[in-house]
Amino acid sequence: MSEWMEGAVNGVHHWYNYEGGAMCALTTPEKDCRSRGDKRVKGKCAACHMVLHEDCREDLSVRCRATFRDASFRKEQWTPHHWVLQRKGFGTKCKACHKTLAKGSGWSTARNSKSFIAVGCSWCKDIYHTSCFTLSLIEDHCSLGEFEQIIVPPYWIVYTSKNNKKPDKRKISYSTRPSSCSSKRGNHRKRQDHEKDECKRPFHIRMGSSNSTKTPLLVFVNPKSGGNQGGALIHAFKWFLNPRQVFDMMDGGPTLGLQMYQNVANLRILCCGGDGTVGWVLSEIDKLNFINLPPCAILPLGTGNDLARVLNWGASYAGEPIDKILSQVSDAVVHCLDRWEIAVDNIDSSELTPTSPHSASVEDVDSQTSKDEENIEQATTRLPLNIFNNYFGIGLDAHIQYQFHTGREAKPEKFSSRAYNMFVYFKGGLYDTFEQKYKNLSKFVELTCDGEDYTEKIREQKIHCIVFLNIKSYSGGVNPWGSARGAARPAAMDDGFIEVVGLFSAPTIAAMQVGIPGSRICQCRKAVVKTKKALHCQVDGEPCYIVPSTFKISRRNQARMLMRWKSRESKSFNSTSQGESSVCSLGPPSCSDDSPPIKIALHKVTAQDFQTHYGSLEKLQGVAHPLTIVMAQPSSTLDSIRPTVERWVREQSATLPTLPNFLSHNWVFLHRANDRLYPISTDMEAQLGVLEMVSTGVFILDTTLNAESSDSRSGDTTFLTPDSAEDISDTTEPSNSQNYIDFQAAP
Repeated sequence: MSEWMEGAVNGVHHWYNYEGGAMCALTTPEKDCRSRGDKRVKGKCAACHMVLHEDCREDLSVRCRATFRDASFRKEQWTPHHWVLQRKGFGTKCKACHKTLAKGSGWSTARNSKSFIAVGCSWCKDIYHTSCFTLSLIEDHCSLGEFEQIIVPPYWIVYTSKNNKKPDKRKISYSTRPSSCSSKRGNHRKRQDHEKDECKRPFHIRMGSSNSTKTPLLVFVNPKSGGNQGGALIHAFKWFLNPRQVFDMMDGGPTLGLQMYQNVANLRILCCGGDGTVGWVLSEIDKLNFINLPPCAILPLGTGNDLARVLNWGASYAGEPIDKILSQVSDAVVHCLDRWEIAVDNIDSSELTPTSPHSASVEDVDSQTSKDEENIEQATTRLPLNIFNNYFGIGLDAHIQYQFHTGREAKPEKFSSRAYNMFVYFKGGLYDTFEQKYKNLSKFVELTCDGEDYTEKIREQKIHCIVFLNIKSYSGGVNPWGSARGAARPAAMDDGFIEVVGLFSAPTIAAMQVGIPGSRICQCRKAVVKTKKALHCQVDGEPCYIVPSTFKISRRNQARMLMRWKSRESKSFNSTSQGESSVCSLGPPSCSDDSPPIKIALHKVTAQDFQTHYGSLEKLQGVAHPLTIVMAQPSSTLDSIRPTVERWVREQSATLPTLPNFLSHNWVFLHRANDRLYPISTDMEAQLGVLEMVSTGVFILDTTLNAESSDSRSGDTTFLTPDSAEDISDTTEPSNSQNYIDFQAAP
């Protein structure tokens, strides 16, 4: 973090080892560089893409782009271009003549040419032929290009040197005022303390008044996550953003970056790593007490990436272009995530009573204790994390992860591949199939949820593992809780409930990959687990071997996450037929009063189309007519949208009924289940959240049947009621007719 300390120099290049065939920047047609012809180590600047031999750096006079401004300079509200000569055009078009620049300067000299053919700006990525470039462009203001809204301009980051620091007249006056002004001095104490803290850091972030609409992005990268892809990503992000927006998690963690940008409005965060990296960043946000919680997106680099899966960021990063990822982060919507706290109280061995009603027999305790005596010294007294976002597990799954963790700590060089990591997990599960280490787990655990004792239930089922789920993804994408069928309430990451599931042996955990759920125990707001022997536990994939303890689980707070729009759905359902959209505002507050609303698209389905396609979601998506776009809080339900739709009907009542976006007064909402759309009754609208409909939009069935499209020969208009809609759907699934109206019965 030396670039943030006193004595930082502006315009320093960000070198990293380069093994490509590009020529040294100091080699020109008139003169070769000092290392010409030698196979010396070359470096490439991540910010301006200049390539140079290490021995040639002392001859370089061209500086990299400025990433901050000095406090002694006037506060400029614009960024100058940073022009760099290039030998390749990379197939882009010249900004002046709009002709495509060649990828090289000729077939025979594409790699070894000494001539520069283009001039490009490392900020906005504009590029010109050398013949099209004019000197007037040097003084032009840079627009920062495609990602202007998320780039932190250099004039925001202010460097205050101690040597050039001017005295603060306010502070001098406070210390020289007479004692009669002591009361006024007390009124300014908080401001003085804040200024004193700021003076400890040479850098400060000062937003311009004209940049209130920007949504700056802060990037944290864990280079050791997954297949060690983080190093290359750090260089890539520094090319597209201000390098001072990108932080290496292995170089001081996320604390410094969060402190620097704590007061930046509309801040967004991108966490590049596994679930542990995300939890690390969220925990640091809690410690800093942000006034406005910044929402976090995820670039999955870990092994499981369960949180990234449920937020639509994918199972793993597969080398997608960085500019595409930045666009997805900009378009992502805010979703709330419950965060759960675990309070641990260690139990002394003298307090354990094997003869208690729910404990194991004395023989079982003696046999298990003798097996674990040799490992009891390795047991810890605390969990690796006291807060979890995904899940908390006790037993078999934690034992397998503990073996993986200890193996990686012993030989980290072997765990550089995601495929190898998955193989190690598989091998650990295979060993447990024969070892059955946790077959008697239920005899040494007591479980209480919301004051109700579930110990007998887990003893009857003889489970090998207890998992407390906050999200619908576990162990690399499986859902132990299963679908909503038979549940008291649908599982959600922001409902204040946690799902408690019992799992059995390793083969049954593997069976969840094909959709077989675990054993549901309950859904609760608080849980207490008491263990009677040292057991393996894991918190969001971080395992440990802990002494007998009492674990008290309760909800701590909520974090704001960013959910990615799926490209196919967003492309099909984010615009109206005229290419314009009207925006309405509705809904109660979400996880926090300042949570930004999300966009929900409304689409009309005619009664004729619904009859023709029998409620098929795939077919109705192609024939649905866009109506409008509403702004709703993430916690809103369908009944809060109903007034908006009714107002829409009244406002366009004068429209001709023949227009495709005409909606009559007779309409019902449609709900998606098993890739089909079913009409729902009005009393069920309050139970359906709009957040789960963000990707597809909300579909509305216009129940008015046109005489021309119906079989009736009369000129009257008929109506399709929910009951008749059930009859239509009964032609394909007559045994489930009740599911079309009752959401609780829908899978």
